Amino acid sequence: MRQHPVGIRCKECELELRISPYQISTSYYAKGIGAAAVLGLGGLLALLLILSIFPAAGFFFFILMGGLGYGIGEGVGYAVNRRRGRPYQYMALGGVLLATAPIAISSIFVLSMGAAFNLLGVGMAALVAWERRKL
Repeated sequence: MRQHPVGIRCKECELELRISPYQISTSYYAKGIGAAAVLGLGGLLALLLILSIFPAAGFFFFILMGGLGYGIGEGVGYAVNRRRGRPYQYMALGGVLLATAPIAISSIFVLSMGAAFNLLGVGMAALVAWERRKL
């Protein structure tokens, strides 16, 4: 007999009912990657629009980037039926990196305080998206 969170099971029943949360079907990979790509491109367009209208300065930039990370993390979760785990974290992270690529690339090659601030914002968006899909 084996003790489980739902009660006691015999060894044979344990082997039959064991479903790993890390076994991901191909359809969930496709849905998650597709959602991350669509949300990443949508986030890129939204960032370009918002930053052209309101130049991001100070705390507004961090709120904007946190919202972007939250939206992409939750969007990937919605696409994969609210599942969590490392593969979904990578999908959400990829979506954030796709959305923030122009900001990150332009900030890497410039040595200024504003560039460091932009990279911190990108890192915060990535962290928020990563945490939304964490187990």
